[in-house]
Amino acid sequence: MYCLDTNIVIDIFRGDEKLKDKINDIRGSENIFISSITLCELYKGAFSFFKPEEKIKDIDNFIVNFQIIDLDKEVCKEYGKIHSGLKKRGNLFNDFDLIIAAIVKSNDLTLITRDNHFNNIDINMEIW
Repeated sequence: MYCLDTNIVIDIFRGDEKLKDKINDIRGSENIFISSITLCELYKGAFSFFKPEEKIKDIDNFIVNFQIIDLDKEVCKEYGKIHSGLKKRGNLFNDFDLIIAAIVKSNDLTLITRDNHFNNIDINMEIW
C-alpha cells in the first residue's frame, strides 16, 4: 500500500505523463492513499491562484481515484516521536512533511516521493 507525497501529485498536475502512468499501473493492484495533509497543501496552492476554481476542480477530480487517510491518535503519537528524534539529531524539517511521515509509518504504508529528506526517518519509501 502506498501514500503519494504532495510533490508527486503536483508533478502529475504539471503534466508528468510517465509518473501518471506509473501511478496508474500500480493502482490496479495496490491501494494508494493521499494524506489529508497533502490535500491541505494542494488546496492551499489552488487558492493562491487568481482564479482558483479550475485548480480546485482539478484536485476534486483527481482525489476521487484515491483514499484519503487522516490523522488519528496513533499518527499524532508517531509525529511526536519522529519530531523528537529528528530534533535531537538536529535534522528537523517541515512539519507537514513530518506529519505525512507519521501517517505513513503509523499505517505501514510506503511513501512515494521525490524528497530525499525523508531518508532521515525510518519509513518505507520510494523515490520516484
